[in-house]
Formats: sequence, C-alpha cells, structure tokens
Amino acid sequence: MIKAITGWRVFFILLIILHHVGLDQLDMMSLGVCYFFMSSGFLLASKYRFDKLDAKAYRQFVWRRMLRIYPLHWFTLALWLVAAALLGTLVIDPLTLTLNATLLHSWSLSYPIYYSYVKVSWFLGTLLFCYMCYPLLAHWFLPLRLRHKVVIVSVLALIAVIVLSGTDDYSRTALYVFPPMRLIDFLIGMALPHLCQALKRFPVIGKSENGTDAELVAVAVLSLAVMVHGSYPGVRPWSDTVIWWVPQALLIMVCYLYDKREGFIGRLMAARPLQWLGSVCFELFMLQGITALAYNYLIAPVLGHLGLGALGIDPYDLLPWLVIPLGVVIAWVVNRLFSRPVNRLLRP
Repeated sequence: MIKAITGWRVFFILLIILHHVGLDQLDMMSLGVCYFFMSSGFLLASKYRFDKLDAKAYRQFVWRRMLRIYPLHWFTLALWLVAAALLGTLVIDPLTLTLNATLLHSWSLSYPIYYSYVKVSWFLGTLLFCYMCYPLLAHWFLPLRLRHKVVIVSVLALIAVIVLSGTDDYSRTALYVFPPMRLIDFLIGMALPHLCQALKRFPVIGKSENGTDAELVAVAVLSLAVMVHGSYPGVRPWSDTVIWWVPQALLIMVCYLYDKREGFIGRLMAARPLQWLGSVCFELFMLQGITALAYNYLIAPVLGHLGLGALGIDPYDLLPWLVIPLGVVIAWVVNRLFSRPVNRLLRP
C-alpha cells in the first residue's frame, strides 16, 4: 500500500463525514467518492494482474472482497434498525430492506431505495460491483497497449459526459450512485499504473529528489477544480464525477511516482496518525450515522445536564466538532471486537 494514497483516503473520508453533518461549505463529498473508486482501481491494477483467469482465482478474489464488505454492512444495518426501533421511527419495507441488505439497492435508480436505511451503503454495493468486474477487466484490459486503454477510457468518458448533460438533480443523483457510471472512475484508476510507467521514461517526470513540486501542482489543480465546482453552476451536471477525473488522476500518480520520496504534503499524508486512521477508516465511514445518533441521543443530553446550556453553548451544535473523535473511538472498538475477529474466522 502506498502510504500517501492511504492518507488521502482518510482525508477524503473526513471530508465526507463533515459534509454529512453540514460543515462542508464547498460541497466536496463527490470529490472524495470519486477518489475512492479511482484509487481502488489503481491499487488493484498495481497488485493483481490476473494474467491467468480461472474460476478458483475469481472466487477467492471476490470472496475476500465480500468478506470485507458484507459483515460490517450487516452489523451497521442491524445497529441502525435497532436504533430506529428504539426511537420509534422504524418503517420496514420488505423489498427495500432486502435490496439494501444484499447491496443491490444502488441499481434501483429510485431515491427512496438507494438511500434507504444505512444511506452510505450504496457505496458498498457499487464498489462490490467494481470488485466483481475487476478480474475480468484485469484479464482483458490491463494487457492492452496504453493508447488502446486511453481510447477505451475516452469513449466511456465521452458517453458519461453526454449522459450527464442536462440532467436534473434527481437523475444526476441516481447516476451518482449507479454502478456502471462509477465503473468508469474505477477503470480510469486501472489505467493509471500503465500511464505512470510511460511517464517515467521522460527525463524530468518523477526524477526530482522529492515530490514537493509535483504535490503542489497536483493540489493546485485539485483546488482549481474545487473552485470551479463551487463557483460555476454550469458545471453542475458533471460536478459529481467528470470534473474530478483529471485532478484525482494527477494526485494518485504523484503519490505513486514519488512513493518513498514524498514532499511535505506526501509526508503529512504518510504520517502515522493518518495511517492508523486508515486501518479503521472503513468502520469510520460506515458508522458515521450511528455515531451521530449516539451523540444526539446519548451524549448531548448528558452535556446539557452538565450545564453547557448555562454557558450559552447548545450541546447539539457541537456535533460537527465531536462527530469525528467520537466516530474514531467507535470505529476502533468495532474494528477490534467485530471486523478483525469475523475476518479471521471466515477468511480461507
């Protein structure tokens, strides 16, 4: 694992959580989502080639990915159902619950279904689809010449641009979670290792002593995309995916090209605290809704009784500032007491 890529993953997870509790003024949640699909495709393509594809290898690959996804999803879903029942807000639709539990709900194109129950779980269903496609894509796509990969990715990108053109908010949100649309992000990530190898042949790229200059350029390009995203309503149809492709691809490639030679930004992303958070970031992401409920219904009332109200502080207003530290604690406990034991028990 390239440490800087892990660090950026944690950074973007924190952005997503802050967006969900109302602190993301620039609305950069889609930036983080795009990064996860692209970086997942990149990391898999760097490690698993699948030159020889057989049924056993495919089953082992998919089983290990399912093992990472389904147990934590079911655990989170169970917690959410219990919490909703205790709060008297539980309404169960058998079809919607079945689709959510099986992680098929992101295919529905219906807002009440793909954002049902554990709302962030659509991401798992879409990511699982990418994982299931990966061995086939790796077998047929990775051996292609770089120019052929560029042509395929360009055609798919053009199709995405055309499909998204003129979409209203409802349709755009449905496509935002739709697995085939996110497979394009994933496939772009798969093409990046080959592109990095080609760039290494140039006399300048990737040859400096450390990656400070390259990191500053990548962050500047990403910042420019963020400003365009927030300032120009005309890019709205493409603001969930298309405008992030080049900035995120550049960021991932810089992390790869300067691995072990990071600049100050890369060293920050590779720092131990972020790497440790990376070990529990999946739980942190999945349990963010449970964390918010725990704070609002358990911790905030206690803080109110302790006299914060007398100081002019509404404890409920502190949620955006405490959701991350509280979420880290909950994620660590779940990782140690649930995720790891289940993984050890079921892993072949």
